[in-house]
Amino acid sequence: MNTFRPVCWFCGETYEIEPIYTCRRCKGTLDIQYDYKQVFSQAYFQPLASAAGNEIGRFRELLPVWPNQRMITLGEGGTPLIRTNNLFNTGNNQSLFLKLESVNPTLAFKDRPLAVAMTAAVQFGLNEVVCASTGNTGVAAAAYAARAGLRCAIYVPEGTPEEKRSAMEQYGAVLHTVKGHYSDAYRVAEEMAAARQAFNLTSTYMNPYAVEGNKTVAYELAFQLGKVPDWIIVPIGAGPLLSGIYKGFKEMKLAGFTDKLPRMAGVQAEGCAPIVRAFRDEEIDVQPWSDPAQTIASGIADPLITYPADGTRTLSVIRESEGIALAIADEELIRYRRLLAEREGVLAELSSVTAVAAAAQMQQTGLLEQSATIISIVTGHGLKDMSAAINHTKGSV
Repeated sequence: MNTFRPVCWFCGETYEIEPIYTCRRCKGTLDIQYDYKQVFSQAYFQPLASAAGNEIGRFRELLPVWPNQRMITLGEGGTPLIRTNNLFNTGNNQSLFLKLESVNPTLAFKDRPLAVAMTAAVQFGLNEVVCASTGNTGVAAAAYAARAGLRCAIYVPEGTPEEKRSAMEQYGAVLHTVKGHYSDAYRVAEEMAAARQAFNLTSTYMNPYAVEGNKTVAYELAFQLGKVPDWIIVPIGAGPLLSGIYKGFKEMKLAGFTDKLPRMAGVQAEGCAPIVRAFRDEEIDVQPWSDPAQTIASGIADPLITYPADGTRTLSVIRESEGIALAIADEELIRYRRLLAEREGVLAELSSVTAVAAAAQMQQTGLLEQSATIISIVTGHGLKDMSAAINHTKGSV
């Protein structure tokens, strides 16, 4: 018996388990809800905290996976959590940890949602998947489609790093370059998925099954730390990773595993920051970023054109957590990328570096409490966008 159902995040309409992306009543994005009374009828998280194995499949009762369905996996999850030694000023007994999602099988956090979504595609009997991507989602989609034996078509905007484009093609995906920005690729992928009856894996809130994979970061953090951190800092485009992590902690609280929730900080690049702008202006709804997206952090350069409600959903979660949204300049990304590598031995892609630069900014402006425990999510490996960093450095000389 399945214990989950898709539910509209905005109006609460409930749907049967099927390949569905938006609410048929209000067009809102969907969330997966579970029969928590059944799942938590016995202690759930306590045995898992000491169980062997690291793959996200160990949390399958809280993932939209059929009871007897084999998960499509490449061993994702169980990523390291390391404490910074040399980068962060710890004069106030504050501790900064890095969650290295950059060591997942395709070197990014996207492996978590794509493992769940690809498993759903197999469950639904589909033979083709489609996605729009600035890089990391496309690489993960291509890899997991290869693992599942499904056809994969990926739509990327101009300017997608060559390292990521090449990886998609190596995995056997059919790559299409769309003129314009990410929102243009999003639109084309949506049209093609509908026309070809393919499963849309686009990593906004488009696919509710995929979003659930992000929760597993929360479960691991609680196990690794032995407590709930005070702050979690997350790079965001549309923001499903941030929302998923917070939902994971809410589930742990509901299960009685913890009585505390973290505060969430969403970080964007100054050159494309629609959610940050709405937060600063104290707006309820996020508006699309109408200016050209101008940032070297291509992985989070999402102007949210045609789907600004995704940003509104993320903004709501940030505010619910009593968190913050802030933006980082490209110059700071270059500086902290080098500092992170030289002082901590961690090479992160530019989008990931926003979470580290934001931690420093929050400390310098007094936003972090004394003795606070802070987690910065390193979402992707620096090897995946080396050309962007090299070209920017050359242009600065």
